[in-house]
Amino acid sequence: MLHVSNAPFTVALACLILLLDLQGPRTFGRAAAASTSTVTVTVTSLFPAPSSSLSIASMSTCPGCGNFGTCGSNCTCMTGFGDVDCNKPVCGSTNTENSKRLVRPDGETCACDAGFVGVNCNICQSNGVCKISGSSETPLCNKSPKLFDTGSIQCGIDQPILKAAFPGTSVITLDRTLSSQSTLGALWYNNDQQFGCLMKSCRQYLNNGLYSWYCESLQCECTGKNSAFCGGKGSGIDLSGSVKAASGTFLLTCQTNSNGDAKGSCVGYFSFLQSLFPQGLPLNDCAFGECSKPSSSKPLDEVGKRGLSSGEWAGIGVAIAILAGALAGFIWSIVAHIRAVMRPVPPPKEGVAVTFNQIGYTLPNRKLIINNVSGSVSPGSVMAIMGPSGAGKSTFLDILAGKAKAGSVTGTVLFDNVVVNSETQRNVIGFVDQEDVLMPTLTVRETLMFSAQLRLPESVSFSEKQTRVNDVMQTLGLTHVADTRIGGHGKRGISGGEKRRVSIGVELVTSPSVLVLDEPTSGLDSFNALSVIRTMSDLAKNFNKTVIFTIHQPRSDAYTLFDQVLVLAKGHLLYYGSGASAASHFRKKGAPCPDGYNMADHLLDLASNDQLNRTSSLPLVMTDEMTIEEVEKGDAESAKASRKMSSLSLMIPEALIPVEKPKKGMKVGFFMQVKVLMGRSFKNLIRTPTLLYAHVICSVALGALVGGLYYKSGDSLAGIQNRLGSIIFILSLLGFSGLSAIGSFSIERLLFLRERSNGFYGPMSYFLTKVLFDIIPLRIVPAILMGSIAFFMIGFTNGANSFAKYISILIFFAAEIGLLCMSFAIAIHDIGTATLAGAIIVLFKMLFAGFMINQDAIPPALSWIQYLSFFRYAYEAMIVNDLVDVTIHDTVSGVQVTIPVSVVLQKFGFDINSYWRDFIVSAGLVLVLLVLNGLLVQFRLKETR
Repeated sequence: MLHVSNAPFTVALACLILLLDLQGPRTFGRAAAASTSTVTVTVTSLFPAPSSSLSIASMSTCPGCGNFGTCGSNCTCMTGFGDVDCNKPVCGSTNTENSKRLVRPDGETCACDAGFVGVNCNICQSNGVCKISGSSETPLCNKSPKLFDTGSIQCGIDQPILKAAFPGTSVITLDRTLSSQSTLGALWYNNDQQFGCLMKSCRQYLNNGLYSWYCESLQCECTGKNSAFCGGKGSGIDLSGSVKAASGTFLLTCQTNSNGDAKGSCVGYFSFLQSLFPQGLPLNDCAFGECSKPSSSKPLDEVGKRGLSSGEWAGIGVAIAILAGALAGFIWSIVAHIRAVMRPVPPPKEGVAVTFNQIGYTLPNRKLIINNVSGSVSPGSVMAIMGPSGAGKSTFLDILAGKAKAGSVTGTVLFDNVVVNSETQRNVIGFVDQEDVLMPTLTVRETLMFSAQLRLPESVSFSEKQTRVNDVMQTLGLTHVADTRIGGHGKRGISGGEKRRVSIGVELVTSPSVLVLDEPTSGLDSFNALSVIRTMSDLAKNFNKTVIFTIHQPRSDAYTLFDQVLVLAKGHLLYYGSGASAASHFRKKGAPCPDGYNMADHLLDLASNDQLNRTSSLPLVMTDEMTIEEVEKGDAESAKASRKMSSLSLMIPEALIPVEKPKKGMKVGFFMQVKVLMGRSFKNLIRTPTLLYAHVICSVALGALVGGLYYKSGDSLAGIQNRLGSIIFILSLLGFSGLSAIGSFSIERLLFLRERSNGFYGPMSYFLTKVLFDIIPLRIVPAILMGSIAFFMIGFTNGANSFAKYISILIFFAAEIGLLCMSFAIAIHDIGTATLAGAIIVLFKMLFAGFMINQDAIPPALSWIQYLSFFRYAYEAMIVNDLVDVTIHDTVSGVQVTIPVSVVLQKFGFDINSYWRDFIVSAGLVLVLLVLNGLLVQFRLKETR
């Protein structure tokens, strides 16, 4: 509780006590000089207790010797101190042995020898006053900050908070010894020593004119009975606990001129006082003095410069390793591309005979879908797979095309009597899916060229690829729409029949040996359906290709174009043979096709017959004469028929047939994949600018809105509150705008699955392109725009360095949000579920940013959750960057209050030294999310039918 009675001095005193006291709850009172105002303060420890692991613990001191005097028969005092307990300053000068110098009388000031100054007369002022016993050299007075052996510094302290609580004269002295790397520091108030600090492992540095004296450890203790700081007589303050608990490092910096002399002012940084004085303790009117030998004098530029820490070297090493790895990968991809271009152009692919032997397929739940289907297709012919819905047509076609299946596949597929694996199947087969999945923003020519660039060998020149694309468009009748965009998603484009032919052209441009199509006439009118079938027949005849497709219910003139027909009923083989022979075959078997009736419809009627569905299948045209009644005997007869067919097809024993290896070099390399994908992504971005415009316009508008709402927030309590709120609001806006990554990826999800399955490119090349054309333009660029506008309008701490650090964190944060949301889009197929999960996770992470809940107040069992929130690292880094050096200046009840914001931040649970840690963690999170998304793309986004 704080009682204030119109006394600025009292408020300053209360602030000082609150900020410094370390010993738990305590009550203090002090009467003001001009009033009877009383301060009652309850404080809580801000600084940690000294650790026994510090090297300072090894310092040897005598319990009865003050100012860190050493033990013996008597106390041996440090330079500048004397008396039996070393608690009083000595006078005279350093020319006299310290033990023989006169002790300063109580309540008086020292009478120094001529040419020496300071509270304990340790500072020389000119060369002629110095004497060094046992040396033939004429000593010099070194008045620069640089230390040759043993020297002293004395500076005045003019800090508003300290001045308000202690209006007298405060000075600090530093007696330094280079050989022992030690320093004895002392704080004096009105010529009385308040406390002393012994500092160890001290070194000096010089960097661009800035002199530094750095000590790795320190230990402090109160001295004298008149210490106003330590509860001395007449003092209402006792900071002895704070002084005793002080630990950490000390740094003194002094700006020097061209001669190496200090300009009179320095800054002292005590790590244990950083929350109180984040910008250091300003020291003015500094005096330096050291009696030294001329031979000890060295040029100022020979003073060692401070090197990088091990952590900084490690960070640089990791960054160099990443850059080197990226550069090596880029060079490797270029070399691989050059080698691929130099390879000879492979000969055109010819059609192959496809033989399938006893193909079966069972779902994971053990449901039988395909049962012992055998047959073959020759080059230059067309085979139509027919059957009612649910007969297994698409499943059987997937197996022939080597598509990944969720269930168990049995049997073998041979190309020219050679057993092949799924990789070879994909290289030899061109697969056209039932649904047209094309990039709507590309033209017909660009779509076909995209396929040619990625699926033809790199040794094929660009002009040859263009010629092939033109030939395919001519063959498919697409020349008149060559430069028309595909269209879709509300954008008008080519017709449905033309889209179907484009999908076929995407595969034809690679000149596949086998063309496999799933329901190529689905969704087309009868005219366009017939046109597609005629195109397939012409391709098979004119280019000696093997064409296999499924079809549901073709018209009669389309049926006459089928060289072979395979009919499935409930996964069993109903008929396999020529289309023309089907009528006579079923007439012989007692199931004739009525006059004038479409034979294709008759076959579907037979396959859909309820009685037949309860049995297995009708006999093959190659088998011996059988009746309908014989067919209905069941699966045994069907299996026997399939075995007869397979015995006719196989010319070589299966065990002796070699497995054909995929031909390497037929796919383009990583460099070419990324190049072509980037070209398509760039066209897609500029041709559908709605999302990009929305992000840019919204970011500019929101940046101006936030800037206007928090315009010129100052250093008052309200201003600091606004600055804290503006930063979390900016991060929240970026967090929720990142959810659009889920929708944008979901649109391309099916396209990626199809293209990856058909061997267009690898998952990593696509992922890299997606990062370049989604994360950068749609996440990072808007973050920079909004953040920059808000930065200057709100009035954050100015300066190029501060702005760069601020924008860096925003870039990392925007990338983290975009990658996190992208991971949801990859892992969760349903866009609604992915968006809901993303929104909940973003909200949950925002909760642990530190604005809504104090980090130190989180229950221990749940405190680990905060470290999973990238809001936490971004928010802490941004507020530390903006506010750690800011001091609150406000008026409370008519009293001026001045308090560093760093103290408030620490009370909120933030680490004021955490910027670079948060920076590194944020960069690490980006890398982790990149790896996570890459793994998800690699292993999660696979087409499984």
